[in-house]
Amino acid sequence: MFSYAGKKAVVTGAGRGIGRQIALNFAELGADVVLASRTAAEIEAVAEEIRAMGRQAWPMTADMSDINAALTLVDDAIAAMGRIDVWVNNAGGGSSVKGGIGPIEDATIEGFDALFELNLRVPFFCARKAADHMAGHDGGAVLNIVSIDGVHAAPGEGIYGAAKAALISLTETMGIEYGRHNVRINAIAPALIDTKLVERHLKTDDDRATRASFYPINRVGTPGDIAGAAVYFCSDEAGWTSGQTLVVAGGNQATSDLFLWLRKHNPVPEDRKI
Repeated sequence: MFSYAGKKAVVTGAGRGIGRQIALNFAELGADVVLASRTAAEIEAVAEEIRAMGRQAWPMTADMSDINAALTLVDDAIAAMGRIDVWVNNAGGGSSVKGGIGPIEDATIEGFDALFELNLRVPFFCARKAADHMAGHDGGAVLNIVSIDGVHAAPGEGIYGAAKAALISLTETMGIEYGRHNVRINAIAPALIDTKLVERHLKTDDDRATRASFYPINRVGTPGDIAGAAVYFCSDEAGWTSGQTLVVAGGNQATSDLFLWLRKHNPVPEDRKI
């Protein structure tokens, strides 16, 4: 089960964190992998790890906030591998553009557009182009890494959450429309994952313990938690699963950021505390 022998996969944002672990898991199970990231040194290092397993790896630098560069990546991956069987839209996240991440009242048009470009427009058009390619062959699997912020309210990250919610909606629709071509489209919605991008949330042992306390499985998530789900969704064993979004959040179906925001902005009055 879960053999990827002979499969050709593309993972965006593959230089570290979740993307790196997904790429390594695919390679361990037999896939050859195109690794995409803006940082050449990071994907070169991951490529070396994959080649040490006896698999082929192609590191390709691409800015996944640039629609033209992202769509060119699809063509380059096909040229390198001959075909694409699995496409993983992992690249995404926040933006340095002011007025994106933060309270809704501080949102700007520029910040809104930057977050929607990276987290919705680019992954959607990449998914569609990859799916169109797969439809002309033997089918395949597209996986969107979204966020629990797209499933529930996301105070402080509302624009980001809205972009992810829209991608979840498109995942469901594409799962229906591409089903006749044997192309499956699914998504994974992680809660907080212990990567470099979230180090600001986990600076001390107390920070880590506080975050862990939000999850019935009393720890923060790891890239491996998401990669394991990715292996299922993109495998032949998931051949009858499409248009689905799996929340991987340690048993917690709400966002930890929501709890923190409520604690900060809506403290329980002393006379109502139990």
